[in-house]
Amino acid sequence: MMSKNKSISVPVATREPLKMPNLIEVTSPKRIEVHVPLLTIIKVFIALLCAYGVYVLWPLLLLVFLALFLAVTLHAFVGWLESRRMKHWLCLLVVLGGLVTVLGVSTALLVPALISQAATFSHEYPRLREDVLNQIPAGWGVRNNLEHLLDAANWSAADPWISHFMSAGGVALSGLSEIALVLVIALYLLIDGGNTYEWLLAFFSPLHRRKLRITGREISKVIFGYVSGQVITSLLVMIFTYTVLSVLQVPGALTLAILAGVLDVLPILGFIISTVPAFLLALGVSVKAALLVLILYLVFHVIENYLIVPKVYGKNLRLSTLTVLLGLLAGVLLAGIPGSLAALPVIASYAAIERIWLKPYLRDGVSEKHELQKDEVFGEKE
Repeated sequence: MMSKNKSISVPVATREPLKMPNLIEVTSPKRIEVHVPLLTIIKVFIALLCAYGVYVLWPLLLLVFLALFLAVTLHAFVGWLESRRMKHWLCLLVVLGGLVTVLGVSTALLVPALISQAATFSHEYPRLREDVLNQIPAGWGVRNNLEHLLDAANWSAADPWISHFMSAGGVALSGLSEIALVLVIALYLLIDGGNTYEWLLAFFSPLHRRKLRITGREISKVIFGYVSGQVITSLLVMIFTYTVLSVLQVPGALTLAILAGVLDVLPILGFIISTVPAFLLALGVSVKAALLVLILYLVFHVIENYLIVPKVYGKNLRLSTLTVLLGLLAGVLLAGIPGSLAALPVIASYAAIERIWLKPYLRDGVSEKHELQKDEVFGEKE
């Protein structure tokens, strides 16, 4: 028998081609659009323009700032006269007339005396130089440095001596023209500053206007306390220095007294700067006179810092000695001598700004704690 072959179909696994995963997905870049409103561009432009204006007008702004100090001080006297039921225009006339009279009399009395002392000093300079150097043993490094300093400039001529004194004594401003400009600006602020201030307040909301008025009153008290206190302490320094140097027969007593009074506006540093020339000129008289000048200067400086200043300045500034020194140095670095003059009132005004403007943004009790700390150190505010 023939067997019929049957075909057997065996399924065979077919291999499909492997698909590699798409590791890198190519995407088309998305376009980012930034829309800057025209108003924002205008604001940025105005801010840059204002910054450039401040940079260019910085010297003038400093003079206006100093003039504001003087205007606030004079305004306090105007307010005192108005409380005596005097008319406003009459109060302004009295205050301005008194200021002009004081400046005129002071100039008439001091300028001739300063010129006379400058001429006398120039004539006596060679002798004074030898007397000073003879008090220091030969071979000492201090003597060599001092001799080099004395020979560095032609101190025997009157004109250079006067210019040296003016450059050292005119620490508040760079020249008489700037002093005159400060006086003129201060007088305009005194006469029309109130109207300008009210015009500026109209731009703010009623709440902000109220805060600005309170802030203005607080800062005015600080400025008046600083300026009036500084005038009194400078006058006391002049009187004390002139008396001591005159009794010890130190040459140039009036000049050194005025220099000490002017430099008194610079706490700590002013005392050091004014002591050096007084000590050197007293050394030309005798070693005993120089030591007495140094001791008396130090004693008066201690009395001024711990007795006179707290009484004269009252409780308006309420700044520690460290704060005064750091504020002074910061003011000098930022704006020179005018910056040092404005540093202390600006720092002292922070307490009012914190209490009126920053209190809602600080933790609860921070402002009150700062006030209590100052009350413990300086006493309660008047």
